[in-house]
Amino acid sequence: MIHSVLFSIVNSLHEFIKYELNLQEDIVILTNPVDLKGNTNSEIDNKLCVFLLHLEEEKTIKNSSLQSSGGNNPPIHFNLKVMFIANFPDPNYLEALRYISLVVEYFQGNRVFDKSNTPMLSSNVEKVSMEYVDINLQDLNNVWSLIGLKLMPSVVYKLKLLSFTDSLFKEDSTAIIGKTTGQTKFSSEKLNEAANNALNPLN
Repeated sequence: MIHSVLFSIVNSLHEFIKYELNLQEDIVILTNPVDLKGNTNSEIDNKLCVFLLHLEEEKTIKNSSLQSSGGNNPPIHFNLKVMFIANFPDPNYLEALRYISLVVEYFQGNRVFDKSNTPMLSSNVEKVSMEYVDINLQDLNNVWSLIGLKLMPSVVYKLKLLSFTDSLFKEDSTAIIGKTTGQTKFSSEKLNEAANNALNPLN
């Protein structure tokens, strides 16, 4: 579920940025910012890199889930902290700030995602929302140390709320995700096919 939800939202952001800047090439990439050796992933050069920073349990509704589970394993609810890094090295620093601004602008105008505005959203998900996360300097320093990169223009959002139950079926992500060197590609043909499938599940 996590992979399909992130894919859908990042793709929506990707289409927004391409439209705003009249771009033809892919500029948003859903991938790890570093490789297995701890080096900067070469795939994110001059790209807006998006990745899952942290998965946290939403405990405020945990007790009610325990009471209403009816003998089954109670649902477990998660929020996803998602980081957006604009990796545009000098002399393109202003370009990096531009992309971070576009991320904030997009989620300011698009906070809630459901099937009406995001057809490719997982069939297990009714809706999710994006909330800005304010990180103080000390925590920000810890985040960059953990990632193993030098400070770059970035922003973090919290994706709320994903619920997992013991009855979730396995999703086939091959129809919408193609991978090359660890990178999620936004193929127009595959995206259109996935959107049609989401809108017409019985076909």
